[in-house]
Amino acid sequence: MHKYVFIADIFIDQYAGGAELTTDAIIENRNDILKINSNNLTNSFIIENKDKIWIFGNFSNVLPKILMNIIKSKINYHILEYDFKMCFYRSVQKHEESNGVCDCSEKPYGKLISLFFSRANKVWFMSQKQCDDYRTKMPFLKRENFKILSSVFSLEDIEYMISLNEGIEKNNDKYIILNSSSWIKGTKDCVEYANRNNLEYELVWGLEYRDVLRKIRKSKGLIFLPKAPDTCPRIVIEAKILECELHLNENVYHKDEVWFREGKIIEYLKNRVDYFWSEVKNNE
Repeated sequence: MHKYVFIADIFIDQYAGGAELTTDAIIENRNDILKINSNNLTNSFIIENKDKIWIFGNFSNVLPKILMNIIKSKINYHILEYDFKMCFYRSVQKHEESNGVCDCSEKPYGKLISLFFSRANKVWFMSQKQCDDYRTKMPFLKRENFKILSSVFSLEDIEYMISLNEGIEKNNDKYIILNSSSWIKGTKDCVEYANRNNLEYELVWGLEYRDVLRKIRKSKGLIFLPKAPDTCPRIVIEAKILECELHLNENVYHKDEVWFREGKIIEYLKNRVDYFWSEVKNNE
């Protein structure tokens, strides 16, 4: 019997992005979760499942009137905040670059999101800096409802990275750069940085997840310079575990957290899933 409802724009079998990998690590091996794509949410579904505990991943495809009905139904729900949904662009900086100013807080969209976040049982952030940004932008939200989760990895993927360190020697002097079309990932800036500092690099995109991990392990390092805050980029964590040199900027929001900075990554990552579900259970 399903006890939980998990809502996401897309799941791992539809697209293997960072948010989807974290979602999959959280919900894998559980048979008490009913998954639904956000664009399939209806009022009848709300009525039929309002007694369950709901967990929202990315929910940009939920219609505003449906979101309001969820709030009115007094459902017990948690939010996994992967980016910055306080802004319609999901990035204040991207909005400012496109429009000169982010005025989402004054618009119906921003007010609805504020209400939705304020009614959540818990809001789970990917990093402390991301959480701090929300505290600044939405000071009325209850701080006791904030939790830091970080990106989540399956135990299988963690063990696989450990095995790569034990079985593969680094054998090239190139730095990995994500060849992403996403504005926030800053691919052009990374290439310019590499050229300016005479660093050999390889653009990487479109590979299977474990092929990427093997390539990272063999490489000297990673250049990752996002143009706006990136809440807890998985590739940076993977590169750190796989013993790469890191060239990062201040927009890598988790880079100064103790678990990452002081080499406690494996221990920290292994308890994320249990930590999440124990907190959800404690707040049923």
